Amino acid sequence: MSISMRRMSVRMMIYSLKSFPTLTSIPFNAIRYFSSSSTNGATLSGTNDSATIEAKSSVSSDEVSKFSSMAGTWWEVKHNPLISMNPVRMSFITDQIRKHYSLTIIRHGKESYEPYMGLKALDIGCGGGLLSESLARLGASVTAIDPSEGVAKAAELHSRQNEKTRSIEYKGGISAEELASRDEYKASFDMVCVLEVIEHATDPTSLMKAAISLLKKPQGDDPGGMLFVSTINRTAKSFGVAILGAEYLTGKVPIGTHDWNQFLSPEEVNGLVREFGMVESKKMGMVLRPPFYDLNWYLNENDLDVNWIGSYRYER
Repeated sequence: MSISMRRMSVRMMIYSLKSFPTLTSIPFNAIRYFSSSSTNGATLSGTNDSATIEAKSSVSSDEVSKFSSMAGTWWEVKHNPLISMNPVRMSFITDQIRKHYSLTIIRHGKESYEPYMGLKALDIGCGGGLLSESLARLGASVTAIDPSEGVAKAAELHSRQNEKTRSIEYKGGISAEELASRDEYKASFDMVCVLEVIEHATDPTSLMKAAISLLKKPQGDDPGGMLFVSTINRTAKSFGVAILGAEYLTGKVPIGTHDWNQFLSPEEVNGLVREFGMVESKKMGMVLRPPFYDLNWYLNENDLDVNWIGSYRYER
């Protein structure tokens, strides 16, 4: 996009922002967008992608095509801001898993650091495998799924470069709902991660139901599995930062990557998971530290206006 066209697009976006009189007070149920291209038996197309998603699915074929086109650049820092965000996501997850399972995590010198050893992890919407590889390096047995065949294949190829990540079980062309329908995966994971995914789903409730059904249930002293969700809050600030800033001003992500209407607040996600017997354990904002161009993220429990991450456990 030329500079003049980008400036014109920014002016149009600013004008549209002014037309939102009460951005932060619009109820989620009143504006939630359900994609007209719902993948009810539809064939998904993208880069080397011809997967068919089952009828019961929260996957949007448009979103699959969009992210399939990024398969070749997923691990390039200048094309993927999630690379710089991943360390703070992992810091939050590790801290919450340690507390949830009462783990004692001690690192001795150069010895292998594997706090997730013995735990089974599921990465829903794994993309190029950023989170999946991090989980595997810390000792988890990882299953990673993505509705895009092309992206999942690229992730698998990348994971082969490291001995600790070669064992990741990648499954492309599959939705969370389809995996949840398979008996061998039901209630089998110690942690399920849905990071930067729910805002791209056509039916967040269906996605959360499937994700939670894949977690181990509480038994005796075992608290059951833990769910992790990260997304973008639906606020005026997130419109300015995640859409105007990231897409139109800096070009950090392609224009059209996000739909502000599909962003969710922590309260909305908490309401969704409560329908299926879970409660919030902890939530934190993931905030960019100035100057913003170097993408230096940190966790802040008082700033959840844009990116945020939450952990959820079974209510007992």
